[in-house]
Amino acid sequence: MHFKRFMCAFALLGAVGHASAQDQNPLPEGVMTFVVPLSAGGPADALARTVAEGLSKRIERTIIIENRVGAGGNIGAALVARAAPDGINWLYTIDTVLTVNPHLYPSQGFDPNKDLTPVARIGDFSLLLAVNAKAVPAKTFAELVAFSQKTNINFASAGIGSPGHLAFEYLRMVSDLKGAHVPYRGAAPALQDIISGNVEAGFVVSGPLTPHVKSGALRALAVSSQQRVEELPDVPTAGEAGIKDFEARFAMLLLTQAAVDPKIKQFVAGHLAEVMKDPQTQKRFNTLQIEPTFAPEQVARAWISSERQRWGEVIKKTGVSVK
Repeated sequence: MHFKRFMCAFALLGAVGHASAQDQNPLPEGVMTFVVPLSAGGPADALARTVAEGLSKRIERTIIIENRVGAGGNIGAALVARAAPDGINWLYTIDTVLTVNPHLYPSQGFDPNKDLTPVARIGDFSLLLAVNAKAVPAKTFAELVAFSQKTNINFASAGIGSPGHLAFEYLRMVSDLKGAHVPYRGAAPALQDIISGNVEAGFVVSGPLTPHVKSGALRALAVSSQQRVEELPDVPTAGEAGIKDFEARFAMLLLTQAAVDPKIKQFVAGHLAEVMKDPQTQKRFNTLQIEPTFAPEQVARAWISSERQRWGEVIKKTGVSVK
């Protein structure tokens, strides 16, 4: 399997005037690593770099980003899980690594219940159901359902078990929508093929999608949650579009090894909460239309538990599997 590695380092602040803060810093000396188990250039990667930049200034440590893709995020997650619990290695990922993958993979290369612990939940997002405007005449979800029953429709996603794939399978489960799933190696090529018309539709993060909806190349039919997207206020929510019992929201998490000193986790979480309050950080999140939130460890644990149960039911009922 071929892996791509992209590195990004952020400079330290000067030590002058920070001696007292440094004395209280429980982190080991040296460079920290944020492992991102997703392709460079995507929304999650961009925001990982934003968070790392803000955090490095506060904790006075250089943070590098290491993209380790593969197996639905398991490669990167296992890399962190097997690392020494010294506070050096951290995992910045979409929650599907812990909420979806346990149902899809016989082995993830680590124990998702024991080896990793969430430090915080940072950033929530939903998806938009989008169609190629030339290939699909439907202007509402009801029209899309009717069209899908007469014409073969392909739905693109960033890969098996990705948010877009799960949302599509869930939607088929609760409606009469017909269609075939086409997995890609990343969100960018999936979106590009929807734009070009090589595939007809897909669920896409609203930030990268919005310019193409405004240009008329794509048509957004519904938001995957119960809240409209600010940049596209005319696109109905799932409920408003007539989709019952459907909601697909996802979160970004920062995790590390369960055995890491609690003082280190608390130290990083405290500074991370301040980073997420920063107007510049919030601006970058909002640009990608991902909600800049901060929820501490216990709230993140509860999210993982509830979402793992919910997606497990969807996967069981729909028969989703990795081949």
